[in-house]
Amino acid sequence: MNHAALIHQPVRRTGTGDVDEFQLPLAGLYADLELGTASLRLPAECLEQPGLVQLRLLAAWQRDLARYRDAALRRLADELAESSPGCSADAQLELLRSTCAALHIDIADRFGGKSTDP
Repeated sequence: MNHAALIHQPVRRTGTGDVDEFQLPLAGLYADLELGTASLRLPAECLEQPGLVQLRLLAAWQRDLARYRDAALRRLADELAESSPGCSADAQLELLRSTCAALHIDIADRFGGKSTDP
């Protein structure tokens, strides 16, 4: 599991980086921190935009959410590793995979440095 922490990349600040960027506040993002559940309800203003605009917005959000998800998954991996210090890296990776499977959380085959890609 230690090798997974070495490739950890910090979550970057959201936005385009353009100093003139206007961050539009959108209502409709809900999270229950106790239950770990969430939902998103986009306002009509977003849903009435042309399909290309909607797709670009969603793609940008998906990229940011993927970074947050990866950081959370790596944090969980670190927490599980701390709770089982005597385990090998392979055993810790298996613990992470079994924990995620039990919670119905998908984890990439390449997570933890292992890859099935050629």
